Amino acid sequence: MKITVLGCGTSVGIPALGRAGWGSCDPNNPKNRRQRCAILVQTDNTTILVDAGPDIRNQLLPLNIRKLDAVLITHTHSDHVAGMDDLRVFYWPDEKKINLFGSSEHGKSVTDRFPYLFNKAPSSPSYFQPPLEWNTIQTDETFTIGDIEIRTLYQKHGNGFSLGFVFNGKIAYSTDVSELDDTYLNSIANIPIWIVETLREAPHSAHAHFDLTFSWINKVKPNRSYLTHLGLESDYEALMSICPANVEPSFDGLVLQVD
Repeated sequence: MKITVLGCGTSVGIPALGRAGWGSCDPNNPKNRRQRCAILVQTDNTTILVDAGPDIRNQLLPLNIRKLDAVLITHTHSDHVAGMDDLRVFYWPDEKKINLFGSSEHGKSVTDRFPYLFNKAPSSPSYFQPPLEWNTIQTDETFTIGDIEIRTLYQKHGNGFSLGFVFNGKIAYSTDVSELDDTYLNSIANIPIWIVETLREAPHSAHAHFDLTFSWINKVKPNRSYLTHLGLESDYEALMSICPANVEPSFDGLVLQVD
């Protein structure tokens, strides 16, 4: 199983528009150029996308992805779903709907924002068919897509929540999270790979900060941890210099493989 980190940046990306620019990140280090968070999970037979933010077209084009077996949605903040319209091209070759999976609350948000992607309006041309289909999943549910088993986890994200995912019991993905309890941490204890958020050094009401993430990693004790949703304050080399053993920042294009 292979996971490609398509993007590991904060909601505005790095560099950001306007005066924010590169923030504290060194513009001469290509690992500091970060698109919005998304990952691609692949085996020889199955391809699953997690989130579809505003950068998703540019993230997928270099990989020559021909099909998507499913799209998992962590939550519906714009940096995770604003590229939803770009997914409709995967419907065209065989007119097979693209299955999206997420919570009922997030499903309502997505279908309200992109109604034409899920439901045919009376005014739609006769040839148009909605290319996407929403599938509601529960937290702490296990289901299978192709040859990939997925377990969902509840994550507090500020005043809302997001979903975490565990793939084949070997890779956990936890982005956009502000609190994780011991039940969550124990459920992924000793996992081979954990991709987990850490926004910046200073605490944030909706996102984990360095010390908090490091404390979670110390409890979980994964073989390897990769940090994601990195903010404008999080220069790659500076963050790398304070990471515990077997922990490192992600970067766009990072490929991880596990048997």
